[in-house]
Amino acid sequence: MQDSYYRVSPRHLGQMRRSDFCETAFRFGIALGFRYPFEFPMPGLMFNMDNFEKRFVDTYFDDKGCLPKWLKYLGCTEPVEFPAKLTEDIPGLELTLVGMPDAVFRKKNGDLVVVDYKTAKSKGDDDPFMPVYEAQLWGYARLIESNEIGKVSGAALVYFENCLADYKDSPLDLREDDGMKVPFTVTPHPVHIDLKALDALLKKFRKYADMTGSLTYCECKTCKGLQRLFAIEKEFNSHTRDTVLKDLQYQDRLVLERVLRNEDARWRNSVVAASHGWEADLDDLLSADTDSVPGPLDL
Repeated sequence: MQDSYYRVSPRHLGQMRRSDFCETAFRFGIALGFRYPFEFPMPGLMFNMDNFEKRFVDTYFDDKGCLPKWLKYLGCTEPVEFPAKLTEDIPGLELTLVGMPDAVFRKKNGDLVVVDYKTAKSKGDDDPFMPVYEAQLWGYARLIESNEIGKVSGAALVYFENCLADYKDSPLDLREDDGMKVPFTVTPHPVHIDLKALDALLKKFRKYADMTGSLTYCECKTCKGLQRLFAIEKEFNSHTRDTVLKDLQYQDRLVLERVLRNEDARWRNSVVAASHGWEADLDDLLSADTDSVPGPLDL
């Protein structure tokens, strides 16, 4: 891979399929490597669930010699080993596609099925994030084939949904001597693979990466978050320059050091004060569905 190549994950490509897609936020995302300063990592609980779901399937197969019925429904017969992180350089676009599929399974005819686990309730095709999820699986399918793991003829989302709502009137039914158990139901959702549509997304990503010129902010949550951060930075820079120059004029070294320390403390306090009233709003930048958060694990 050359240094000029942009790294992009299937999830990032999928962002361009969202109904609320914002070109400005996306262009900032490209420049920042999709690590926005107000973005939160995957919660520990979700990370643990993601790992458990994978281990559950692998252990089930090792113990039973077959896959759970919800994977059999997809035509899967056995798990397939593959590298944890897959990459593909795309010279024509100077992009590197990077992804980490959750699981790959083999069918009776030898073809492969790529699966992505979701710790969420299945909403079927009505899920507003389904376009993102579809592109994610398309990207994984391409990576699996380009890395010569096999031919991919199927893809699916597998939802792990907790059933706590069913016990809202009898929560003690979940009680155990040293805690409580949380039941889950599993729902598979097949996804049609469209590699031509993925090619179009890769070209569109390159187009945004090459764009120059001014940006127009909108009312989306990402734009609002960026504007708030830039406003604080602007206020700090302008205030510091004028104040420090004035305070430091004609001062000896010891006094200069004291003033600099005081100015640093003043700035830190000003940032805290400026953040009050909007830091709680950062929670709104996260979707209620944690799967919508761009996950660092995709990289």
